[in-house]
Amino acid sequence: MTMPRNIMPQNGKSPKGRLRGGEGLLHLARPAAPAYTHPARAGAFILDWDGVLADTKLDFKPLRQKYFGGEIVPLIEAASALPEPARSEVRAEIRRIEMEGAKNAEAVEGAKDLIAWLSGAGAGAGAEKPWAVVSRNCRDSILLAAEKCGIALPSVLLSREDPHVKPAPEALALAAERMGVPLANCVMVGDFVYDMMAANRAGIPAVLVRSRGADWEDLADFSYATVGDFVEALRSFSS
Repeated sequence: MTMPRNIMPQNGKSPKGRLRGGEGLLHLARPAAPAYTHPARAGAFILDWDGVLADTKLDFKPLRQKYFGGEIVPLIEAASALPEPARSEVRAEIRRIEMEGAKNAEAVEGAKDLIAWLSGAGAGAGAEKPWAVVSRNCRDSILLAAEKCGIALPSVLLSREDPHVKPAPEALALAAERMGVPLANCVMVGDFVYDMMAANRAGIPAVLVRSRGADWEDLADFSYATVGDFVEALRSFSS
């Protein structure tokens, strides 16, 4: 297990380049997470969507190049800071890219096994665990991708249309509230820096999957190379 350090340096630099326009968004001291010895001990799971359950192969590089000079920026927040008509253009392009990706979405390898484990079914499963999806994607793209992947979404699904968006910890708190469980009983499972940051800020364990080459691995409490490896770890602990 890798214990995380500070979330981001004060100059706003991300692990893979400068992350402009979000210094206040990105730099926040981490509360102490519960000392779980294994994520299987958590009472509920909050899952990211794209990269954990669905693979939509989103490519925002042309958008970043056109509007932000190729800089790595938090697109939703950066779009809000633009004047019109650029703000509306960027928001529309983000949605278009997400919907196009959803049309060709595939389930991440191991995703359906993870859902089966959470549902108390399949090899090595224990008691059923409440779970939610919290994503920065638009809701319509999540619904379409879920249909293409053959994934049954949980009753608690939060998208960027909801009041709070990762890395804001309030997004995770809202998911926990809607699941009817204390936030402190949850873990966050994701593949990107915003997932780790949200968990750090919320004071809950951060589980990183698809961690190969991820420069934000030091923000995770638990790290697995693939979703399948994470499922095997859950099964092994439960058996």
